[in-house]
Amino acid sequence: MLMSKIVRERSLHMVTMYLSQDPWERDEIFTSFHKMKLVFLDLHKELSSLGLAENEKALFDNVSKTINKTELIQNDIVERIQSGGDKKLHSDISAKDLPLEYQVLANIDLLVEIIRSNAQHARDDAKQQYSESIRFTYIIAILILFVLLLATKRVLSQVNRIESGLIQDAENMSWDATHDALTNVYNRRWLQHQFDSLQNDGEKRALLHSLLYIDLDEFKPVNDNYGHIAGDNFLVGITRELEKCIRQNDTLARLGGDEFAILLENCDLDKAKEISECLISRVHKYSLLIDNEKVTIKGCSIGIKEFVGTSATFVGLIKETDAACYIAKHSGKNKFHIS
Repeated sequence: MLMSKIVRERSLHMVTMYLSQDPWERDEIFTSFHKMKLVFLDLHKELSSLGLAENEKALFDNVSKTINKTELIQNDIVERIQSGGDKKLHSDISAKDLPLEYQVLANIDLLVEIIRSNAQHARDDAKQQYSESIRFTYIIAILILFVLLLATKRVLSQVNRIESGLIQDAENMSWDATHDALTNVYNRRWLQHQFDSLQNDGEKRALLHSLLYIDLDEFKPVNDNYGHIAGDNFLVGITRELEKCIRQNDTLARLGGDEFAILLENCDLDKAKEISECLISRVHKYSLLIDNEKVTIKGCSIGIKEFVGTSATFVGLIKETDAACYIAKHSGKNKFHIS
């Protein structure tokens, strides 16, 4: 799970470097990007030493080979970003790196299923041993029967614990892959998945939809003045306020830091403006009591883009709404701007 998380984080770091216009921010991301590789290598070595079954080892080797391919591609892309970028960067990220990343995550999910299947085989073997022990008890003494029953019960209990642990690990992996750990709303990966679903749905792709890009105004002083724990609690509270303004079929995602995005399905521009006004009002009115002091922020800036699924790309929409949010922020904050 940690290896999978690092694969995702390195890819997100690479995309963030590509989108960032701040050279200092890119340098910080670049340093973190390469540190992750050292952590990944340690984890890879540790997992290899645990002693995998043959079918597990074969799939793990396949995962390793695919990761080596992504490593070469990502290093090349990062070097080009550091050198100023080029026109092929966007297509290389979306056409070369992301498909391999999805392949790695899919293979890791398959590895979990294989481990679970092996556990089931072990459980079946244990049950067979249990049946054989029952037949053997007709020949041996009652004391030996008692000992065998205790041993069998212990084996079954261990297998059940292993299976339960594997199921829980799989559920945690699925949650981590699609949700933000702090706020428990969706992350950028799931937001793109929902957008792709719109494009693949023949009925929905022809409808009008809207995307909102939200950036909190003057949130940094909360972290600076009260600490990051208080800042995290404030972000969680803001997230709950955002949820009160959206509809059941809308997708709220945290992109990182104090930035959010909302995919509004089957939503025209007028309804998107109405929802944006609700978001701005709730963020502006929200307060959190920290050290007996009522803490607030100025509000939030929002970029809005209405689109039809047949003529839009996810990366393009993010760029347009981010630019519109920037205009809103630099024209007075606590307002929205339509792309």
